[in-house]
Amino acid sequence: MPALEVKCTVSDCFFHAKGNYCGAEKIEIDMESMTNKKERTEFASDFDLQAPKQKEAKSSSDTCCKTFICKKDAEKRH
Repeated sequence: MPALEVKCTVSDCFFHAKGNYCGAEKIEIDMESMTNKKERTEFASDFDLQAPKQKEAKSSSDTCCKTFICKKDAEKRH
């Protein structure tokens, strides 16, 4: 499987890496939970994609990424 670079600005994710990259080995994205729609098509206007900003999230439900783990929670486990 080819290596893939994924940009991500969720800075409090355990997998957030230097340069706003995702450092997870695998990722799972769930757009349907973010849109709360039955349509199978997403439009950029459905989200605030005007300009990349540093974002913080408390859980994966605050993002489109089901792989998200909060850095604070991960640090507590170790």
